Amino acid sequence: MVLNIIFSGIGGQGIVVASDIFCEAALLDGWDVAKAEVHGMAQRGGSIVAHVRVGEKVQSPLIETGKADVILGFEVLEAARVLPMLKKDGTVIVNTKYIQPSTSAAASANLTVEKILGIIRARTEKVYEVDGVGIATKLGNILAVNTVLLGSISAIPENLVTPESLEKAISGRLKQKYVELNLKAFKMGSKQVDLG
Repeated sequence: MVLNIIFSGIGGQGIVVASDIFCEAALLDGWDVAKAEVHGMAQRGGSIVAHVRVGEKVQSPLIETGKADVILGFEVLEAARVLPMLKKDGTVIVNTKYIQPSTSAAASANLTVEKILGIIRARTEKVYEVDGVGIATKLGNILAVNTVLLGSISAIPENLVTPESLEKAISGRLKQKYVELNLKAFKMGSKQVDLG
């Protein structure tokens, strides 16, 4: 049994930190963990994808195309871009923020959040749309989007990592002055996943 997760977004959104926290929490729970990152032009808002594999025995850090159980999208276009990685009945958790690319071809495509979400919804029935930016803004720190999304992934049934270990990993990884705010963000994110 192995859980395959693709963390996808753009540079500066905290993808590396969030995937590190998830891996640390999985280790606390006693799982075997493997992780690989693919950095685009991260300094300039380029794509970043992290492959995270958690289970009893993990052989390789890379997830094959069509084998990801979950896509955790920090931005809608980047989530849509990695959809080929998702298995047939996989789950997408996506922050509903759209950051328009700087390339002229993408910018002229007249993409909207709703159009991109439509592409994601057409690919799988299990889509959780999370207003990570709205929640983080309410809490007073836009950088908390990544812990909002970690809260959301903690609440899905296929997740193997306990919320308690994720909270411990958040507390251990972040500067003390940001821990309380991020734990609030985590709890608010978990409430965004409606399983009813």
